[in-house]
Amino acid sequence: NPAWGSGVVVQDQTASILGWTCGNMVGRAQDVAQFFWDLLGPSDSRLVSEESLAFMRNYQPMTTGWGKLAHITYGAGLMINRAAFKLDNSTDWHYAYYEGHGGETYGFSSNQGFSSKAQAAFSVVTNTDNTTYAAVAACRMMVAFAETRGEQVDYGCGKVIIDNPLESLVV
Repeated sequence: NPAWGSGVVVQDQTASILGWTCGNMVGRAQDVAQFFWDLLGPSDSRLVSEESLAFMRNYQPMTTGWGKLAHITYGAGLMINRAAFKLDNSTDWHYAYYEGHGGETYGFSSNQGFSSKAQAAFSVVTNTDNTTYAAVAACRMMVAFAETRGEQVDYGCGKVIIDNPLESLVV
């Protein structure tokens, strides 16, 4: 596609221009999920001390930029992520949120973290920098966590409709 440019080799770029890679963490989805299990899962598998984890979990609302607009609650390298597209009083909100971090760079987006309610870690990766797909996948992951425990939740994950390759809509 000529609109995408030609001759650009992304893997040869320096980390200084890859601003959306959230610390330049790169790994297989399975390894990233294992990392979050070891970081946030049961205390006998922890990568860091309880004191360090408490520091990382000192969540505060972001007060500037896109984080303020998106109502992001951020700690030290971790954030509280809302996987649900909708919540109401009849919906169990415990699966709707997880601790973790999203990431994106040219051609990829992801969501990963740990659900304390499900006692499970996950990582979903999509081959597009349109974050809607990773968000829908994370939402569906939380619904699957609930269903494996015999619970039903409706988080409005919907399906992604593409009318324009540069835009998407969740219905």
